[in-house]
Amino acid sequence: MRYRQRPRLLYLLLTLWLSAVLCTPSLAADIALLSIGPRIGFSAQTPLLGKEQKYYFHLADVAAVFKLPWAWPLGGSPWSLGTRLITSAGLLTAAGESGLMMTVVPELALSGWEGLFTFDAGAGAGFFSNYKFGMQDFGGPVQIVATMGVRVNPFSHAYAGLHAQHFSDAGLYGPSSLGVDMYIVELGYRF
Repeated sequence: MRYRQRPRLLYLLLTLWLSAVLCTPSLAADIALLSIGPRIGFSAQTPLLGKEQKYYFHLADVAAVFKLPWAWPLGGSPWSLGTRLITSAGLLTAAGESGLMMTVVPELALSGWEGLFTFDAGAGAGFFSNYKFGMQDFGGPVQIVATMGVRVNPFSHAYAGLHAQHFSDAGLYGPSSLGVDMYIVELGYRF
């Protein structure tokens, strides 16, 4: 009899929590599109993380960066810590093969001097239409994506940036799968 009461209590607590979350006004700001632009990337055979790669990879995609609602000023300094979401879709090629690559990566962004410089880092998910390039096998269509980079906003509506992006399955598809490190250059429009 006690076993049947536990799920009911759990359902009650989840319902109360969900009601509180949905019905409470937020103290955070709105979600907003921050920037959009093309990116190009390349890999090297000697990666930052993981094993040596079998092929050189090339990436061409479009990335949109959304400002998420949570941000914190860092004392009286010109720096602030914020949350963002990078989404991208594009073409990944290597070994004469290509495939669609889409990513969704939440990140923390440290911005200074009214947004002139931004340093960011995050981890999320990548989805691949093709995960086998020649003899290099990522293991499966869903990958873990880690990224870190720097962005400079020299003009009011333009930005340039450099990112290092690693994706792999972290061993989820087995020990023979192999990820890739990409070095990405980006330019684009800032809203």
